[in-house]
Amino acid sequence: MHFASSGDPVLDRRYLLARAALEAGDALAAAEILDRVLAEAYHFAPAWHLYGLAQEALGHREDAATAWRQCLDLDPNDHFGARLDLARIGAIPAEQATSETFSGALFDDYAERFDSHLTQALHYTAPAMLKDALKRCCDNAGRAFRFGTVYDLGCGTGLMGEAIRAQSGFLAGCDLSPRMIARAQAKKQADGAPLYDKLAVAGLTAFLASRPDRSAELVIAADVFIYLGALAPCFAQSARVLAPNGLFAFTAQSHQGEGVIVGEDRRFAHAEGWLRQRLEEAGLVPIRVEPASIRQDRGAPVPGLLIVAEKR
Repeated sequence: MHFASSGDPVLDRRYLLARAALEAGDALAAAEILDRVLAEAYHFAPAWHLYGLAQEALGHREDAATAWRQCLDLDPNDHFGARLDLARIGAIPAEQATSETFSGALFDDYAERFDSHLTQALHYTAPAMLKDALKRCCDNAGRAFRFGTVYDLGCGTGLMGEAIRAQSGFLAGCDLSPRMIARAQAKKQADGAPLYDKLAVAGLTAFLASRPDRSAELVIAADVFIYLGALAPCFAQSARVLAPNGLFAFTAQSHQGEGVIVGEDRRFAHAEGWLRQRLEEAGLVPIRVEPASIRQDRGAPVPGLLIVAEKR
Protein backbone atom coordinates (compact mmCIF):
# COMPACT_ATOMS: atom_id res chain seq x y z
CA MET A 1 0.00 0.00 0.00
CA HIS A 2 1.30 3.46 -0.92
CA PHE A 3 2.35 5.48 2.13
CA ALA A 4 3.42 9.09 2.43
CA SER A 5 4.40 10.69 5.71
CA SER A 6 2.22 13.24 7.43
CA GLY A 7 5.40 15.08 8.37
CA ASP A 8 4.99 14.12 12.02
CA PRO A 9 6.45 10.76 13.16
CA VAL A 10 3.93 10.51 16.01
CA LEU A 11 0.98 10.88 13.65
CA ASP A 12 2.55 8.43 11.22
CA ARG A 13 2.73 5.84 14.02
CA ARG A 14 -0.91 6.49 14.90
CA TYR A 15 -1.87 6.01 11.26
CA LEU A 16 -0.07 2.66 11.19
CA LEU A 17 -1.79 1.68 14.44
CA ALA A 18 -5.16 2.54 12.88
CA ARG A 19 -4.33 0.46 9.82
CA ALA A 20 -3.41 -2.50 12.03
CA ALA A 21 -6.67 -2.11 13.95
CA LEU A 22 -8.72 -2.12 10.75
CA GLU A 23 -6.86 -5.17 9.43
CA ALA A 24 -7.62 -6.90 12.73
CA GLY A 25 -11.32 -6.16 12.26
CA ASP A 26 -11.69 -3.30 14.75
CA ALA A 27 -13.07 -0.56 12.49
CA LEU A 28 -14.33 1.53 15.40
CA ALA A 29 -10.87 1.75 16.99
CA ALA A 30 -9.37 2.62 13.60
CA ALA A 31 -11.90 5.41 13.05
CA GLU A 32 -11.33 6.85 16.52
CA ILE A 33 -7.55 6.90 16.05
CA LEU A 34 -7.89 8.50 12.62
CA ASP A 35 -10.25 11.16 13.97
CA ARG A 36 -7.39 12.33 16.15
CA VAL A 37 -4.81 12.04 13.37
CA LEU A 38 -6.86 14.07 10.90
CA ALA A 39 -7.64 16.72 13.51
CA GLU A 40 -3.91 17.48 13.54
CA ALA A 41 -3.02 16.59 9.92
CA TYR A 42 -5.98 17.44 7.69
CA HIS A 43 -3.65 17.28 4.67
CA PHE A 44 -2.72 13.61 5.25
CA ALA A 45 -4.24 11.85 2.22
CA PRO A 46 -3.47 8.22 3.28
CA ALA A 47 -5.35 8.80 6.53
CA TRP A 48 -8.42 10.03 4.64
CA HIS A 49 -8.40 6.92 2.49
CA LEU A 50 -8.05 4.63 5.49
CA TYR A 51 -10.75 6.61 7.32
CA GLY A 52 -13.08 5.92 4.40
CA LEU A 53 -12.40 2.18 4.67
CA ALA A 54 -13.08 2.28 8.41
CA GLN A 55 -16.33 4.18 7.93
CA GLU A 56 -17.42 1.74 5.25
CA ALA A 57 -16.71 -1.18 7.57
CA LEU A 58 -18.91 0.53 10.17
CA GLY A 59 -21.74 0.79 7.63
CA HIS A 60 -21.38 4.57 7.17
CA ARG A 61 -21.19 4.75 3.36
CA GLU A 62 -21.87 8.49 3.07
CA ASP A 63 -19.06 9.22 5.52
CA ALA A 64 -16.81 6.83 3.58
CA ALA A 65 -17.58 8.61 0.30
CA THR A 66 -16.85 12.00 1.90
CA ALA A 67 -13.48 10.73 3.14
CA TRP A 68 -12.52 9.31 -0.25
CA ARG A 69 -13.50 12.56 -1.99
CA GLN A 70 -11.29 14.44 0.44
CA CYS A 71 -8.48 11.98 -0.31
CA LEU A 72 -8.88 12.75 -4.03
CA ASP A 73 -8.87 16.51 -3.39
CA LEU A 74 -5.53 16.12 -1.61
CA ASP A 75 -4.17 13.51 -4.05
CA PRO A 76 -5.68 14.17 -7.52
CA ASN A 77 -3.40 11.52 -9.07
CA ASP A 78 -5.15 8.95 -6.86
CA HIS A 79 -2.28 6.88 -5.50
CA PHE A 80 -4.71 5.10 -3.15
CA GLY A 81 -7.44 4.04 -5.58
CA ALA A 82 -10.09 6.28 -4.00
CA ARG A 83 -11.96 6.46 -7.31
CA LEU A 84 -12.25 2.67 -7.31
CA ASP A 85 -13.71 2.75 -3.83
CA LEU A 86 -16.19 5.49 -4.74
CA ALA A 87 -17.33 3.44 -7.74
CA ARG A 88 -17.43 0.25 -5.67
CA ILE A 89 -20.09 1.78 -3.38
CA GLY A 90 -21.93 3.44 -6.27
CA ALA A 91 -20.89 7.01 -5.50
CA ILE A 92 -19.48 7.61 -9.01
CA PRO A 93 -19.97 5.75 -12.33
CA ALA A 94 -17.52 2.88 -12.75
CA GLU A 95 -16.40 4.20 -16.14
CA GLN A 96 -14.99 7.26 -14.35
CA ALA A 97 -12.99 5.27 -11.83
CA THR A 98 -9.84 4.26 -13.74
CA SER A 99 -6.63 5.39 -12.05
CA GLU A 100 -3.42 4.79 -14.00
CA THR A 101 -1.30 6.10 -11.13
CA PHE A 102 -2.79 3.59 -8.70
CA SER A 103 -2.48 0.70 -11.18
CA GLY A 104 1.12 1.54 -12.05
CA ALA A 105 2.16 1.77 -8.40
CA LEU A 106 0.29 -1.44 -7.55
CA PHE A 107 2.17 -3.43 -10.16
CA ASP A 108 5.51 -1.84 -9.39
CA ASP A 109 5.12 -3.32 -5.89
CA TYR A 110 3.96 -6.65 -7.36
CA ALA A 111 6.57 -7.08 -10.10
CA GLU A 112 9.07 -9.32 -8.30
CA ARG A 113 6.51 -12.00 -7.35
CA PHE A 114 4.07 -11.48 -10.22
CA ASP A 115 4.80 -14.58 -12.30
CA SER A 116 4.84 -17.08 -9.44
CA HIS A 117 1.80 -15.62 -7.68
CA LEU A 118 -0.36 -15.56 -10.81
CA THR A 119 0.54 -18.98 -12.14
CA GLN A 120 0.77 -20.85 -8.81
CA ALA A 121 -1.56 -19.12 -6.33
CA LEU A 122 -4.20 -17.74 -8.71
CA HIS A 123 -4.02 -20.48 -11.36
CA TYR A 124 -3.77 -17.81 -14.05
CA THR A 125 -4.37 -19.25 -17.52
CA ALA A 126 -5.25 -16.28 -19.75
CA PRO A 127 -2.21 -16.50 -22.10
CA ALA A 128 -2.76 -20.19 -22.86
CA MET A 129 -6.50 -19.71 -23.29
CA LEU A 130 -6.06 -16.75 -25.63
CA LYS A 131 -3.47 -18.58 -27.69
CA ASP A 132 -5.75 -21.59 -28.03
CA ALA A 133 -8.73 -19.42 -29.02
CA LEU A 134 -6.66 -17.60 -31.64
CA LYS A 135 -5.48 -20.88 -33.13
CA ARG A 136 -9.05 -22.12 -33.38
CA CYS A 137 -10.15 -18.87 -35.04
CA CYS A 138 -7.33 -19.08 -37.56
CA ASP A 139 -8.01 -22.77 -38.28
CA ASN A 140 -11.71 -22.10 -38.80
CA ALA A 141 -10.92 -19.26 -41.21
CA GLY A 142 -8.31 -21.28 -43.09
CA ARG A 143 -5.60 -18.74 -42.32
CA ALA A 144 -2.11 -19.28 -40.98
CA PHE A 145 -1.68 -19.09 -37.22
CA ARG A 146 0.91 -16.38 -37.62
CA PHE A 147 0.88 -12.60 -37.06
CA GLY A 148 3.40 -10.23 -38.59
CA THR A 149 3.09 -7.55 -35.90
CA VAL A 150 1.57 -8.07 -32.44
CA TYR A 151 0.80 -5.43 -29.81
CA ASP A 152 0.60 -6.88 -26.28
CA LEU A 153 -1.36 -4.43 -24.13
CA GLY A 154 -0.56 -4.37 -20.42
CA CYS A 155 2.17 -6.92 -21.06
CA GLY A 156 3.34 -7.07 -17.43
CA THR A 157 6.36 -9.33 -17.07
CA GLY A 158 5.78 -10.94 -20.46
CA LEU A 159 3.61 -14.00 -19.78
CA MET A 160 1.45 -13.33 -22.86
CA GLY A 161 4.55 -12.56 -24.90
CA GLU A 162 6.05 -15.93 -23.98
CA ALA A 163 2.87 -17.65 -25.09
CA ILE A 164 2.54 -15.90 -28.48
CA ARG A 165 6.19 -15.24 -29.42
CA ALA A 166 6.52 -18.21 -31.76
CA GLN A 167 3.54 -16.98 -33.78
CA SER A 168 4.73 -13.35 -33.89
CA GLY A 169 7.01 -11.55 -36.29
CA PHE A 170 7.42 -8.21 -34.49
CA LEU A 171 6.24 -8.25 -30.86
CA ALA A 172 5.72 -4.98 -28.98
CA GLY A 173 4.37 -4.54 -25.47
CA CYS A 174 3.39 -1.76 -23.10
CA ASP A 175 2.69 -1.49 -19.39
CA LEU A 176 2.22 1.31 -16.86
CA SER A 177 4.71 -0.25 -14.43
CA PRO A 178 8.43 0.40 -15.08
CA ARG A 179 9.35 -2.60 -12.93
CA MET A 180 7.08 -4.89 -14.92
CA ILE A 181 8.66 -3.63 -18.14
CA ALA A 182 12.12 -4.25 -16.68
CA ARG A 183 11.16 -7.86 -15.97
CA ALA A 184 9.82 -8.27 -19.51
CA GLN A 185 13.01 -6.74 -20.95
CA ALA A 186 15.10 -9.33 -19.13
CA LYS A 187 13.31 -12.28 -20.72
CA LYS A 188 14.93 -13.97 -23.69
CA GLN A 189 13.96 -16.38 -26.43
CA ALA A 190 15.66 -19.77 -26.74
CA ASP A 191 18.27 -18.28 -29.12
CA GLY A 192 19.11 -15.48 -26.66
CA ALA A 193 17.24 -12.77 -28.55
CA PRO A 194 14.98 -10.46 -26.49
CA LEU A 195 11.46 -11.77 -25.98
CA TYR A 196 9.99 -8.43 -27.11
CA ASP A 197 11.17 -6.36 -30.05
CA LYS A 198 9.84 -3.17 -28.46
CA LEU A 199 8.65 -2.28 -24.94
CA ALA A 200 7.20 0.96 -23.62
CA VAL A 201 6.17 2.30 -20.23
CA ALA A 202 2.77 3.64 -21.25
CA GLY A 203 -0.95 3.27 -20.84
CA LEU A 204 -2.80 1.12 -23.34
CA THR A 205 -4.54 3.87 -25.28
CA ALA A 206 -1.51 6.16 -25.32
CA PHE A 207 0.67 3.33 -26.62
CA LEU A 208 -1.78 2.45 -29.38
CA ALA A 209 -2.13 6.13 -30.33
CA SER A 210 1.62 6.18 -31.03
CA ARG A 211 1.37 3.29 -33.50
CA PRO A 212 0.69 3.76 -37.24
CA ASP A 213 -2.63 2.99 -38.90
CA ARG A 214 -3.08 -0.65 -40.03
CA SER A 215 0.27 -1.63 -38.55
CA ALA A 216 -0.69 -4.81 -36.68
CA GLU A 217 -2.27 -8.18 -37.38
CA LEU A 218 -3.03 -8.85 -33.70
CA VAL A 219 -3.77 -6.71 -30.65
CA ILE A 220 -3.99 -8.75 -27.47
CA ALA A 221 -4.85 -7.92 -23.85
CA ALA A 222 -4.62 -10.71 -21.25
CA ASP A 223 -6.44 -9.93 -17.98
CA VAL A 224 -5.82 -6.20 -18.42
CA PHE A 225 -9.29 -4.71 -18.77
CA ILE A 226 -10.04 -5.53 -15.12
CA TYR A 227 -8.07 -2.33 -14.40
CA LEU A 228 -9.95 -0.10 -16.86
CA GLY A 229 -13.52 1.10 -16.71
CA ALA A 230 -14.01 2.99 -19.97
CA LEU A 231 -12.77 0.77 -22.79
CA ALA A 232 -14.14 2.64 -25.81
CA PRO A 233 -10.96 4.70 -26.46
CA CYS A 234 -8.77 1.58 -26.30
CA PHE A 235 -11.14 -0.34 -28.57
CA ALA A 236 -11.19 2.51 -31.10
CA GLN A 237 -7.39 2.74 -31.16
CA SER A 238 -7.10 -1.04 -31.46
CA ALA A 239 -9.37 -0.95 -34.51
CA ARG A 240 -7.33 1.88 -36.04
CA VAL A 241 -3.99 0.07 -35.74
CA LEU A 242 -5.32 -3.26 -37.01
CA ALA A 243 -4.96 -4.18 -40.66
CA PRO A 244 -8.10 -5.49 -42.40
CA ASN A 245 -8.99 -8.94 -40.99
CA GLY A 246 -6.64 -8.30 -38.08
CA LEU A 247 -7.67 -9.78 -34.73
CA PHE A 248 -8.33 -8.20 -31.35
CA ALA A 249 -8.23 -10.77 -28.54
CA PHE A 250 -8.77 -10.14 -24.85
CA THR A 251 -10.13 -11.43 -21.57
CA ALA A 252 -12.42 -9.51 -19.24
CA GLN A 253 -14.00 -10.04 -15.86
CA SER A 254 -17.78 -10.20 -16.32
CA HIS A 255 -21.02 -9.90 -14.37
CA GLN A 256 -24.67 -10.75 -15.01
CA GLY A 257 -25.99 -7.19 -14.81
CA GLU A 258 -25.62 -4.32 -17.25
CA GLY A 259 -22.79 -1.93 -18.01
CA VAL A 260 -19.62 -1.68 -15.94
CA ILE A 261 -19.16 -2.17 -12.21
CA VAL A 262 -16.30 -2.18 -9.71
CA GLY A 263 -16.50 -5.30 -7.55
CA GLU A 264 -15.47 -5.84 -3.96
CA ASP A 265 -12.08 -6.93 -5.32
CA ARG A 266 -11.63 -3.34 -6.70
CA ARG A 267 -11.54 -4.72 -10.25
CA PHE A 268 -13.75 -3.74 -13.14
CA ALA A 269 -16.32 -6.21 -14.45
CA HIS A 270 -17.92 -5.59 -17.86
CA ALA A 271 -21.23 -7.05 -19.00
CA GLU A 272 -21.14 -9.03 -22.24
CA GLY A 273 -23.72 -6.81 -23.91
CA TRP A 274 -21.73 -3.70 -23.02
CA LEU A 275 -18.55 -5.18 -24.48
CA ARG A 276 -20.33 -6.17 -27.70
CA GLN A 277 -21.71 -2.67 -28.10
CA ARG A 278 -18.31 -1.02 -27.60
CA LEU A 279 -16.74 -3.40 -30.12
CA GLU A 280 -19.45 -2.65 -32.67
CA GLU A 281 -18.95 1.07 -32.20
CA ALA A 282 -15.22 0.62 -32.87
CA GLY A 283 -15.83 -1.38 -36.05
CA LEU A 284 -14.77 -4.71 -34.59
CA VAL A 285 -16.86 -7.86 -35.13
CA PRO A 286 -16.81 -10.57 -32.42
CA ILE A 287 -16.04 -13.96 -33.96
CA ARG A 288 -15.63 -15.83 -30.68
CA VAL A 289 -17.19 -15.02 -27.30
CA GLU A 290 -16.97 -17.66 -24.61
CA PRO A 291 -17.09 -17.89 -20.80
CA ALA A 292 -13.61 -18.08 -19.35
CA SER A 293 -12.41 -18.03 -15.77
CA ILE A 294 -8.82 -16.89 -16.10
CA ARG A 295 -7.85 -16.93 -12.43
CA GLN A 296 -9.12 -17.77 -8.96
CA ASP A 297 -9.93 -15.48 -6.04
CA ARG A 298 -10.01 -17.00 -2.54
CA GLY A 299 -10.11 -20.43 -4.16
CA ALA A 300 -13.15 -19.70 -6.36
CA PRO A 301 -13.12 -19.19 -10.15
CA VAL A 302 -13.63 -15.56 -11.18
CA PRO A 303 -16.33 -15.25 -13.90
CA GLY A 304 -15.01 -13.84 -17.14
CA LEU A 305 -15.17 -13.75 -20.90
CA LEU A 306 -12.70 -14.50 -23.66
CA ILE A 307 -13.40 -12.52 -26.82
CA VAL A 308 -11.77 -12.52 -30.24
CA ALA A 309 -12.97 -9.81 -32.65
CA GLU A 310 -12.02 -9.12 -36.24
CA LYS A 311 -11.36 -5.84 -38.03
CA ARG A 312 -13.61 -5.78 -41.10
